[in-house]
Amino acid sequence: MSRRAVKPRIAWEDRFASPDASDLLAPFTKTQAILVESIREGLAELGDVAESIVWHGVPWRWTFAFATEGEPERPWAYLVPQPGRPLLAMPLSAEIVSALPMRKLSKSVRDGLTLASLVGGVYWPQWPLIGRSQVEELIGIARRRHDAAGLATA
Repeated sequence: MSRRAVKPRIAWEDRFASPDASDLLAPFTKTQAILVESIREGLAELGDVAESIVWHGVPWRWTFAFATEGEPERPWAYLVPQPGRPLLAMPLSAEIVSALPMRKLSKSVRDGLTLASLVGGVYWPQWPLIGRSQVEELIGIARRRHDAAGLATA
């Protein structure tokens, strides 16, 4: 009787092996990897941002978490490197959502905001990364979110 070979898990799914960024980016197409890297770079350029890779269980699994360096336990953005469908999630207060120029945002970004779950007074939009212009819009929203948090703590 022959044995079936055990299919190895991809790094994103393997809870018991801490991956690094290159492990998480390996399954992506070149285009998707560029979008994920653009988000990572854009968030890092905001200043005072610490990136970490954290296990969040199902469905996010291993996720890039972005927090203010003084408060690493309170991430303000999450980049979920789900193979084939990377996502950006960003908890936003009602004040930040109401201050966004909704008419100027693309449909995909607007839809992410309007369909976001409201948990404890905080909106939790999630956006699948689909294009360069959308990534730039999301970095703009992250900039507003980051600046608002900086003013609140100052």
